[in-house]
Amino acid sequence: MLKINTIGDVTEVKFDNIQKLNVLVSESVKTGLQKLFERPNAKVLINMEGIFFLDSSGFAAFLSVYKTAGKNNGQIIFCNLSNSALDLFKVLQLHTVFKIISDHDEAMNSFR
Repeated sequence: MLKINTIGDVTEVKFDNIQKLNVLVSESVKTGLQKLFERPNAKVLINMEGIFFLDSSGFAAFLSVYKTAGKNNGQIIFCNLSNSALDLFKVLQLHTVFKIISDHDEAMNSFR
């Protein structure tokens, strides 16, 4: 479900065989992402390539992970959002909460 790869001090997360973040997968995604923030100062790049739809449970999972990351001084950056996924983030004003960078390499280099 989650493909995790560490590049330097950044952990990149990709979604394996998932096109929709909905109630069927959101709990597993949330659990997997929260584990990455058990260590302080974690830097996680969430590569949204291939995700075309999120429902409220998908957004709730990301918000929960964001809260966990904040408690442990972690950083989250999203990249490679499809136009439809980015539109949903914007409608919900979540593009003001999460750092979203379209280009993968730029996102990797933007961690402090």
